[in-house]
Amino acid sequence: MIEPALADDAFLADVEAADGALQLWWLGQSGFLVKCGGRHLLLDPYLSDSLTRKYEATETPHVRMTRRVVEPARLAFVDAVTSSHSHTDHLDAETLQAIHPRTLVCPAGTRELARERAGLEPLAVEEGQTVEVEGFVITAVRAEHDAPGGALGYVVQAASRTLYHSGDTVELEGLAESLQPFALDVAILPINGRLGNMTGPSAARLAREAGAGLAVPCHFDMFEFNTASPDEFVEECERLGQPYRVLRAGERLTLTG
Repeated sequence: MIEPALADDAFLADVEAADGALQLWWLGQSGFLVKCGGRHLLLDPYLSDSLTRKYEATETPHVRMTRRVVEPARLAFVDAVTSSHSHTDHLDAETLQAIHPRTLVCPAGTRELARERAGLEPLAVEEGQTVEVEGFVITAVRAEHDAPGGALGYVVQAASRTLYHSGDTVELEGLAESLQPFALDVAILPINGRLGNMTGPSAARLAREAGAGLAVPCHFDMFEFNTASPDEFVEECERLGQPYRVLRAGERLTLTG
């Protein structure tokens, strides 16, 4: 079992102490906690073992690789949550009901399922729509992933910083160009290269073509059957001259300025 960089009390102490800039922490899979100006946003959190239990003794057992960073109930201070699509590792009932956020942003096509899983009325958005949620400005952007109700990525703006969380998606023609006007500080991209996601090298190329200041990989080291080494992502970033950062679960990234 992979141990997080920070977990439980140590993780929460780091979140509380972080101040004065936009901060983000990788929570495993595609989950990230974002903090800015005392506000907290969760992106696609999966903080339970619901899938491990569901698929036990099947042909695709979801054997967890990395220990959970924090119990979801301990994130009840979070102001808002986003879900990029309806797959459980991005829209997990156990995680959402434990956190009980004030706002859940989701694709319009997943509204009913999100309501059922989260126990609240979600803020459903369409591609191209921009909403302001708890101090964060969120724009829904195109994604392509085989999930009921469709999929979206999100550009998140807070203070003077902008990050892009792609959710799950394959490579899309024109996506990089559509992201360029946002002047991304960070692009968070999946690298597992299967089940409807881009590979490490394609993620690196998207970050480069979009003009992202920093590329951060995700969607690995969670389940044994669906993971990938970040080595090819790193190699392609270095070949392209694309700045990158590979985080450990529970590790913080600080964007200053």
